[in-house]
Amino acid sequence: MSSTFNSTLGLLLCLAPAIFHTVEVARPLWARWVVNWVLPFFAPGLPRPSKALTHNDQIGMLDAALDAAPKEKGPAGADYIFLMLFEQRQGALAFIAVAVGVLYGLTLPLADRHALHLVFGVMATLFALVNANHAGVPGLGHHPRVSRNGRNVGILFAPFWAAAAILNYIGFSN
Repeated sequence: MSSTFNSTLGLLLCLAPAIFHTVEVARPLWARWVVNWVLPFFAPGLPRPSKALTHNDQIGMLDAALDAAPKEKGPAGADYIFLMLFEQRQGALAFIAVAVGVLYGLTLPLADRHALHLVFGVMATLFALVNANHAGVPGLGHHPRVSRNGRNVGILFAPFWAAAAILNYIGFSN
């Protein structure tokens, strides 16, 4: 494989999060699209409308979380729910920024892509470590609620992101 091909593939792999999460900028609860129609494949299984979360289900779950907070800590509970959805939107914005960087990088000659490969290589390395952690490898924090499908996502995407990191390293070093 040529250096340009490795570089291009390394950049293109970094588009994956934007493909799945961009809509969450406008509607953070649309993360349910991934929950309903993507994660079931990791069970393994097929998505079923009868098991799909609805908007009302999500609002009920958020309300239940708010109701579970001690009364004297209600404002902090409300801020916590706000922050989770706010971070969902910011994460989607960051993925859009990555996508813009990828698309711009594809227009550059190989020699001028090094800064993008550095940033995306670090991102891919950290994503690989987090996914490996969700798959059961200790280190890089603790997610207290990894679901079965979440573990399976970690098993699949740790190598995906490791490959993206390696390709971006190759692109950076060329």
